[in-house]
Amino acid sequence: MTTNHTLSLNITFRGLDATDALRKYATEKLSHCVSKFLHQNAEGHLVLKVEKSRQIAELSMHANGTHFNGSEESEDLYKTLDLLADSISQQLRKHKEKLKSHH
Repeated sequence: MTTNHTLSLNITFRGLDATDALRKYATEKLSHCVSKFLHQNAEGHLVLKVEKSRQIAELSMHANGTHFNGSEESEDLYKTLDLLADSISQQLRKHKEKLKSHH
């Protein structure tokens, strides 16, 4: 029996229009990286903002009593989300390895 663990993601847009495509991409990208490493549901708040030519994504996530934070920026918001997903994946991988080494 397989249980789907989900990421409940609240997205805030600052300085740009909230598009369904961007919302869907961010949710799918981050949910995928979370589901690879966590075996419980997680809650997160993602802030997507534009400051001049900088596209910034900041994620604050809470899962099973642990907080994960990430912030990335680039010239393209989709690329920024990819970088953020990589950063969060790395944090989650380290956390999972740490838990395994203690058991």
